Amino acid sequence: MKTYFIRHSSELDIDQAMLKHMWDEQYAGIHYPHDRHGSLLEEDNASLDPEDYVSSGRSSLSILKNLGDEGGYVYSTYRGIPGAKLGVVRPGSQIQLLRGTWGKKHSLQGREAVLKVIRLDKVINLSATESLPLSTVQPRQGTICQWHKINKRVQALLEGESSGGVDSLTPDLQEVMCMEFLRTSAAAEAGLPVLQSTLAPIGRTMPDVDIFGLSPTGQPVVAQVTYHTLEQSKRNGKLGKLDAYDRDGAETILFCRCDAPSKVGDHLVFPLGEVYRSFCEGSSEGKAWLAAVSG
Repeated sequence: MKTYFIRHSSELDIDQAMLKHMWDEQYAGIHYPHDRHGSLLEEDNASLDPEDYVSSGRSSLSILKNLGDEGGYVYSTYRGIPGAKLGVVRPGSQIQLLRGTWGKKHSLQGREAVLKVIRLDKVINLSATESLPLSTVQPRQGTICQWHKINKRVQALLEGESSGGVDSLTPDLQEVMCMEFLRTSAAAEAGLPVLQSTLAPIGRTMPDVDIFGLSPTGQPVVAQVTYHTLEQSKRNGKLGKLDAYDRDGAETILFCRCDAPSKVGDHLVFPLGEVYRSFCEGSSEGKAWLAAVSG
C-alpha cells in the first residue's frame, strides 16, 4: 500500500476542540469550505465530489478519495499536539463529514465547519521525540499528498515487520548513517578518512554534497551519499560533483550501491551495504542508532 502525509495545520482554521476530537477519535482529513468558483457561501461546501471544488480543494479531495478506495498508510500531524499519528486506512473506506467549529484565523470563529475525514485503524501515536526521524523529512508544503520516501519505514512500524537493510532507510538517514560511520575506527580500518567534526548541516542545505567536515589532521572531508549504483552516479553527475572539492585538497568519498570499495580517479568509492553491515549490524553504537531511528 502507498503512504500518505496529512497536515492538520492552522490552514484548516478549526478550533482546538475539534482538532483534539479528530486526534482522539483517529480521524484525518481536510477542510475545503469554498465552492467550485472559490467562493465561501453561508455554509461550508459539504460535497464529496472533487469537481465541486476549485484547484487545491479538488486535488486534495481526489487524493483523499483515492486513499479511501485503495487503502494506504497515513502519517498525520495535528496543530498544537506534539508528535504525530500513524495509521492504516483499509481499502473501501468511506469519507465521512465531520462537523465542528471554525477557528479564529479567518475571523469566522463560531461558524460550523464541515471537514471531509477518514478514520484510521491500527493507530500508533508517536511522541514528539519518536516522530522526529520522520518529521525531519516530511513534505514541506501541502495538506495531503503521497509520501514515497518513508513507505517502508511506516509499513514496518504498522505491520510489525522487520525493516532491516540499507534500503529500509530513507535518504536522509542513509546520509546520517554514513556520517556516523565515518566517526568510527572501522572507517579508518576500511581505508576511509575519519570524520572528527562536521562543518555544515548534513544533506539538504548543500547543493553538491551531503557531508562536509574535518579529519583529525584538519583536512576537509567531503562525501556524497546516494542509493544509485556507481555507474548511475557517473552518468547522473553525482560522482563528478566531487571533482571541485578534490582539486581544493579535500578527501572525497562516494557512498553508493556497489560490490566493493574502489577508487575512481582520486575519489574513494564505498558500498552503502558495507556501511550498514559494519555500523548498524556490527557495532553496539550502530545498533542503538538504528533502533532509535527505526522506532
